[in-house]
Amino acid sequence: MAGVGSPQSAQAVFMIPPKHFGFNAQTAVTNHFQDSGMSSGTWNTAALAEFDGVVSILQKNNVEVIVFEDKDVHITPDSIFPNNWISCHYSGDIVLYPMLTKNRRIERRPDIAKELMARFGYGRIIDLSPMEEQCMYLEGTGSVVFDHQNRIAYACESPRTCGSVLNELCTKLKYSPCIFTALDQSGRPVYHTNVVLSISTEFVLVSKSSLQANTNLKSNLFASGRDILELEDNQIGSFAANCLEVEDSSGTRKLVISTRGWESLTTQQKKIIEAKCDVLISPVNTIENVGGGGIRCMLAGIHKPLSGQ
Repeated sequence: MAGVGSPQSAQAVFMIPPKHFGFNAQTAVTNHFQDSGMSSGTWNTAALAEFDGVVSILQKNNVEVIVFEDKDVHITPDSIFPNNWISCHYSGDIVLYPMLTKNRRIERRPDIAKELMARFGYGRIIDLSPMEEQCMYLEGTGSVVFDHQNRIAYACESPRTCGSVLNELCTKLKYSPCIFTALDQSGRPVYHTNVVLSISTEFVLVSKSSLQANTNLKSNLFASGRDILELEDNQIGSFAANCLEVEDSSGTRKLVISTRGWESLTTQQKKIIEAKCDVLISPVNTIENVGGGGIRCMLAGIHKPLSGQ
């Protein structure tokens, strides 16, 4: 059985509609999910339509969504992925993260952090961003997949994910770190953990090859008592693990996943998921192909502060 820590699923999300979405050449150096064949196009209109579709399906299913407008001050092609610079915790903490590329660092929004503190009662900001000066990075819930029930923070090592920063984060949040390796089919480090691992209340979606290569990852996940759904490389490439469990206003759990990710799952895998939560499916093909990130990356989970945490 899963532990008795905090609830796993977020009670709300915030999102940022893109104003400058496009192929980010700086991030493409380490993100091999970006399609270089789409590097020269203009993609903001298509991405915005996909963004609106995700917001619509969430709202129609009574999931609380807060939309913060993008800024015009800087050109930020990846601002649609706010989960990489912030996380919001049941403990009352908001964490700001150090990021690898310079044009992503300017996405951090102190105004949003202050608004969330005022609206939900968060009491502390843990700012890890100065670690950029030491060339150490940890890109939010892209780099870290939290098991809130068992207080474990999972992270696969990559140029964007530094074990020293993870350890610092875990010390402050009182979580245990689980660092592992994840390689793509060409033997390159996978840039973010949340494309190879997703943890929901009753099940896990995880890269089969990563699970087999890391005994610590395997032992921790199986010890959680959740159903373990092992994904083949083609499913990982379809962003099947890049999904997020949230709660609606009545506490019903819902898995938010892209159309491409869902369609890559087997019939049996879908049955297991559908037996445990509702499924919200929306196409974000442009965002996945150009940005190299998926629907989970678009959702900054809001875990509302709990008393006694």
